[in-house]
Amino acid sequence: MLQRARRVYREHDNFVLFAVLFIAFRVMTLLLYRPGGFIADYSDYNTSYLPFAQWSDAGLYPFVHYWLEWPPLFAWWVVGIYRLSLLIPQWTDPRLWYNTLLGLSFLPFEIGNFVLVYLTAGELYDRSKALKCALIYACLFAPLYVWSGWNDSVSLFFLLLSLYLLLRRKPVLAGLMSGVGFWVKVIPILLVPVGLRALERVRGKVVFLGAACGTILAIALPFLWINAGFLRAFFANLLGRSSWETVWALLDGYYSYGVVSADRLTVPTDYSSHASSLPWPVITLVFALVLLWLYTRRVDYGAKLGTVALAGLTISLFTLYSKGYSPQFIVQLIPFAVLLLPNLKGVSYIILLDVINFLEATVYFIILPDQPWLLVTTVLLRTLLLIALSTEFGFILFDVRSPRTVKLHGRASAALLLCVAASLCALVLPLGQAYVSSRNQAEEAPPATGVYAMSGAGQPRGELWSIVARPESGALHSSAATGASKAETYPLTNGELHQHHASQQE
Repeated sequence: MLQRARRVYREHDNFVLFAVLFIAFRVMTLLLYRPGGFIADYSDYNTSYLPFAQWSDAGLYPFVHYWLEWPPLFAWWVVGIYRLSLLIPQWTDPRLWYNTLLGLSFLPFEIGNFVLVYLTAGELYDRSKALKCALIYACLFAPLYVWSGWNDSVSLFFLLLSLYLLLRRKPVLAGLMSGVGFWVKVIPILLVPVGLRALERVRGKVVFLGAACGTILAIALPFLWINAGFLRAFFANLLGRSSWETVWALLDGYYSYGVVSADRLTVPTDYSSHASSLPWPVITLVFALVLLWLYTRRVDYGAKLGTVALAGLTISLFTLYSKGYSPQFIVQLIPFAVLLLPNLKGVSYIILLDVINFLEATVYFIILPDQPWLLVTTVLLRTLLLIALSTEFGFILFDVRSPRTVKLHGRASAALLLCVAASLCALVLPLGQAYVSSRNQAEEAPPATGVYAMSGAGQPRGELWSIVARPESGALHSSAATGASKAETYPLTNGELHQHHASQQE
């Protein structure tokens, strides 16, 4: 065992060095930084996960007493971390141990993503290029930021692990990981059609599908036995939820982020938060036909690059089809851009998508919520980049080698990236003017100025946090239970942003 570890280290010593730095960087980031910076203190750790975890103080548990938009496996994970954090004496900011423990519980999966990018690249290229892919991934901001405040790094791990196992022709383990990942966040199930297409032998396909379905059913059984209605509500919400932050939402006239307005303590009959006139059966049929055409083409999946390209194209097309988009979803696309385009072009796609995320999630929703044109601009630019990225993956999948076509495609993609970058730069002036105007029109100024006053230092803790009934939970971000925390971050919530825009137009 020790000799094997030494041999692996000698073969991958450079990667091990960067892995140590990768881990240390993330641990210190978790301890000393928080998402939102000086703009707003926000992340799903606190604004989305903590409120339902706190319901356990009243003896209420997910998919036993209520349903959620997150799968039950992940929901119980968060509740377990929250209960564990209550055993540690509180710090001045009561969220310290909850956030730290939750981030640490996600850390092995974030490390796993880094390792899997390297291992998967090793299946596609030589060791030098595989290390290049890993370093590109390690230097990107988005994976770090998403891991520090959202759970998408965990679902990404199962997605990448299932893909890697498919490349190594291990269908049982690949199906198992897809099934487990489904109950963390649904996305890893998209590897099932990829596996069924990429595996050569019928027996491998059957075993892979059986392992995935069997794992999903095995994990579902206890929740079906305890309260089948709440599990059905989870699936019904997936299918019936309204659109947000996509072209579909813009066509619906909805300019806010994704919300779940249905009552979680019952089994609702309506899961929509706003009306839609879009013909979703037709839209679904069109995308289904595109995927059917894609999956029936003759492609040499013995060349592993084709399998990775098919997976990346599947994810990007699903993102285009999906009713909703949240900025953290970018991590689903990043590994494929890194693996398939480990060059300046691939990095340019990622950076532009990251900038668009910042403008959408932070500038629009938090700083300038009365500028709907900004959401329209970011959604359209992101959609354009997703279409271009899908085209890139398609060229790789079908191994397009015609010199004329490759040359034209290279010029077109470079022109597109430059145009998107120029468009984003052009937003600086109108956004600056909008910001100055909004601050000048602010009705109330901060009660005190200076870093000391803005930090809340020296204030009694009771003025910062509301005290909840159970003493062991103390002041642990109890404002989240009433939605106060999210209201402070997002001035308009639960669809009110759309109503705000409508009132402004009247």
